[in-house]
Amino acid sequence: MEAAIETAESGHLVIGTLHTKSCAETLDRMIGFYEIRDQTNVKYMLSTLLKLVTSQRLLKGIDGKLLLVPEVVAGMIRKEKISTAEIEDAIQSGSEKGNISLINSLAKLFVEDKITLEQAKAQIESKNIEVLNRVIMQMKIKKDKMI
Repeated sequence: MEAAIETAESGHLVIGTLHTKSCAETLDRMIGFYEIRDQTNVKYMLSTLLKLVTSQRLLKGIDGKLLLVPEVVAGMIRKEKISTAEIEDAIQSGSEKGNISLINSLAKLFVEDKITLEQAKAQIESKNIEVLNRVIMQMKIKKDKMI
C-alpha cells in the first residue's frame, strides 16, 4: 500500500486490486493497512490521490449469461472519521459525481428483466432492501414516462 501511495504521489498511474465485496470495503481496507495514529493522514492522502475505485460482481442473468454488476466511487471523502456505512451513503447519493451504487446497478438489471428480484436482494444487506425497492420503483416510473 505504501508503494502504491508513493508512486501515485509522484504522478504515476497506479492500478491495483483488492479482494473485497464493495468500494466501501476497499477504501476501509486501504485505510486499515495503517496504524490508527496514521489513518487521518492516510485518509487525506487517499482523498487527494484516488480518482476512482470500482467493485465488480458477476451474476448469472435470467438468460444464463454472465452480467457485470459495477459499483464505482469517483473521488474520495475527506473526513477524519469515516465508516463503511458513510461511504456507502456517499456512493448512493453521489451519482452526479460519477458514482454508481451497487443498488442502482442491481435495480437497473432488474428493471431491464436481466435478473430476478431475488438475485438482486441476495447481493445486498437486508437493511438495504427498502432502498433497493425504492430505486426500482423510481426507475420503473422513469421508464414508463419514456415509453
